[in-house]
Amino acid sequence: NAQTPWEELFRLPIPEELPPHPRVFCTQADIDRIRADYEAGDFYTRVCVDEIVWRAEGYVSAPLEAEGRPGGAHFQQAATLAQAWALHGDEEYGRRALEILLWAADVAPTLEPTRAAGLFTSSTLSEGPLARHASMAYDLIATAPFVSDAQRRRIENDLLREIGWTSGHGCRHPNSSNWRSWGMAICAATGFATGDFELIDEAINGAWDPERECYLYGIVQQIAHTIFADGIHWERSIGYTNYTASALMQVLVPAENCGIDIWNAEIPGILEPFVGGANHNEFGPPGPRSVKYMLDAPFYFAFQDGSLARINDSGTRRLSYHPIYELAWKHYRDPKYAWLISRERATDDNAPPFWSLWQPAGESEASVTDDAFAGQTAWRLRTAEGARVAFVQSVQVPAARAVVVTGHVKALEMDGSASAHIRINWGDEVAFTDRVREVGDWTEVRAEIEPLDGAEAGQMRSLRLHVFLENGAGEVIWDDVRVTLVGGEQNLARNGDFEAVGSADGRPTDFWSLVHSPADVPAGEYSLAEDATIGLVGRHVNGCTNFPVGGFTILRGDPVDIDAPAVNVTWGPYGSGHDHPDRLAIVVYGQGDILCPDAGSWGYDNPMHLTWANQTIAHNTLTVDEVAQQPQGTSNSIWANGPVTGEQRLFHAGEMLKATRTICDQAYEGVLMDRTTCIVGDYIVDIFRATSDAPHTYDLALHGPGELSTGLALEAAPEGWLSARGYEHLTDVRRGACAGLMAGTFERDGRRLTILHVPLQPATAIVAGDPVRSAADATTAFISRAHGEDAAWVTVLEPHAGEATVQSLTAERVAGGLRITVTHADGQDVLTAPDDLAGALTLVRLDAAGTQIAREEAPAL
Repeated sequence: NAQTPWEELFRLPIPEELPPHPRVFCTQADIDRIRADYEAGDFYTRVCVDEIVWRAEGYVSAPLEAEGRPGGAHFQQAATLAQAWALHGDEEYGRRALEILLWAADVAPTLEPTRAAGLFTSSTLSEGPLARHASMAYDLIATAPFVSDAQRRRIENDLLREIGWTSGHGCRHPNSSNWRSWGMAICAATGFATGDFELIDEAINGAWDPERECYLYGIVQQIAHTIFADGIHWERSIGYTNYTASALMQVLVPAENCGIDIWNAEIPGILEPFVGGANHNEFGPPGPRSVKYMLDAPFYFAFQDGSLARINDSGTRRLSYHPIYELAWKHYRDPKYAWLISRERATDDNAPPFWSLWQPAGESEASVTDDAFAGQTAWRLRTAEGARVAFVQSVQVPAARAVVVTGHVKALEMDGSASAHIRINWGDEVAFTDRVREVGDWTEVRAEIEPLDGAEAGQMRSLRLHVFLENGAGEVIWDDVRVTLVGGEQNLARNGDFEAVGSADGRPTDFWSLVHSPADVPAGEYSLAEDATIGLVGRHVNGCTNFPVGGFTILRGDPVDIDAPAVNVTWGPYGSGHDHPDRLAIVVYGQGDILCPDAGSWGYDNPMHLTWANQTIAHNTLTVDEVAQQPQGTSNSIWANGPVTGEQRLFHAGEMLKATRTICDQAYEGVLMDRTTCIVGDYIVDIFRATSDAPHTYDLALHGPGELSTGLALEAAPEGWLSARGYEHLTDVRRGACAGLMAGTFERDGRRLTILHVPLQPATAIVAGDPVRSAADATTAFISRAHGEDAAWVTVLEPHAGEATVQSLTAERVAGGLRITVTHADGQDVLTAPDDLAGALTLVRLDAAGTQIAREEAPAL
């Protein structure tokens, strides 16, 4: 391997001088624009600024208890106070921000870093938001007349540089990971705030660490190496892609403010290994790399209804808004981004600013009224029988303080069963105010919430308010909803008096959005029916998507029909400990729902994460000898990692036939796994082959929705029969011989998945209950077990709401491969699947009379 220092390959130039403060997450031009818009009466600006000032007023209303170590809440307060100073001009806010920063500067040099490179917190990950708040606070007050040169030096040297070098530069993950992304975000925030050019250069261009003899990635290397040429992020998890994006945007913004344009930089891909680089491949093809690749990929990873296969350690269920898309829209003007932003901003909620309208059941209405308890306006709720509706808001309160929640409600109509009250949730706890059930004049409702046990000074907790009218027909007016600390006067609920009336256009009302969210974004456009290129090599063709580097293929029967079948096949390189041992696994979609899901993430502190989610049997793929695929194997670590990957041999997005064929010989020593997955019309054909020179036990698993009904004769398995890791969580295990066709139907909430399954050797059918996290997500495992050197299975899967159209399935070995015949309502489809990896998959369609009416061939890559 060549050992070329990265510095000789590419660097972005760093300016010799930085612009004056503020320059990190906003500029003086931003502040001037916001002030002008406020004076001009722009509603959105007034809502945002008034909230920031309102929060700041609450912080200065009590003395600062500067004892011990400041926590994240203190730095967040400092940022809010500095924002209020910059936007409002009241010196009291700026001085309190300064007081917090100086307190932290006194403490920082006394702290010992944690093993995970935390200083004020436990790790780089938790230090990231803290560094952002500290840097923002200092950046906004740095040139204020009440800050002395000596105080500036103390904050820069004793606080921000301490954080930057300890948690940013010192991040224990040096290159391709979300940890390193947050490490470089810390370097960027503290570097640009202090003018530390070493931290700035590391955040942008990376740096060599002689002690660890490795290269610490900057955003350049993240784009060139960690974001693949098809847009898939190295960790191969949409949840961690979004998490990484949160860190990347905190490098992109200060860099741009200081004259470094990363958005449009021509960054070459890393085409050869270099000294100290990440130990994973993706060294081609040549061509410019961009952060846009990563932002585009989720649009084409989604199924037709916007849902996402939660592959690997991902909890993200849907294609969702992220604030980085607002930054990207301004640079790329991509209509997909405008569509996503507009969808996020669009709301049917007729709710006051800072509140959302929750309508879980029935018909209801909400409207503003001048019949107010106090002030000029209040809000009216009206429900039909059996309806539930609530205004909802989350309120941050000091966890160590008792809190009182009150509200005033006037009942205009009540049918006797309706109830008007406020529900308050925090953690697993809930409290209710008094309930108003009868017509009458203004009534106060009240609830008191005790301090959180063991809460520390500065610790905050979130109270979720639900201002309800529910369980019957009625009409009420709510006003003067207040959340106050016992002994305090300030209302911590935003717009609790309902006096702010207007529209914020759906934009978030935080400081970041006030600075960076564009006011006018068109409706945009996004359709899976349009062909597209993702990055350099990702392809979206005829409704199907292929990520040839990240190793995902998504086949969609009809890209605009949310009920049409689709399937996600994962086969690419193992992407860190956040990956799962699931090469050649499928996730099946149909009828507007994910029917055969991935195991997902159970939480890293949950023992089920190791013993279920990180076991191959929990996925829709092959397990050999009851042991997880490599690199998990028998490891007791949830972070097992290693160079395991599959290889794609076919991708075809035709008119009748949409197919992919992938293989993997690295998951199990001496075993070649070979999967061909096709969509033909309204059904999926899945062909799985395993070959070896030695006998094995092969378990092909499919986890379907709800219960599985089948006519196959099954009997209860002996207790403890399945006891290997992962298998021990299966319940109600039944088994039976499966010598020919097995038919069955999974069903949940009216959605059905009919399967026709043919093993091409003697097999044992196993049906068992999967571990359940929620009844709504309950699945049943169907496992087809075979013994021997080689094995093959053919399965047809048809999602449907009414009757299935597929009537029968036959599969047989023929010279050079398999012949599969699917009989359906309109005739027969005959697939020929070659054993030869270079051979073509063919589909012949016969009408009801047996006459060939069409033929399509899918050649190998």
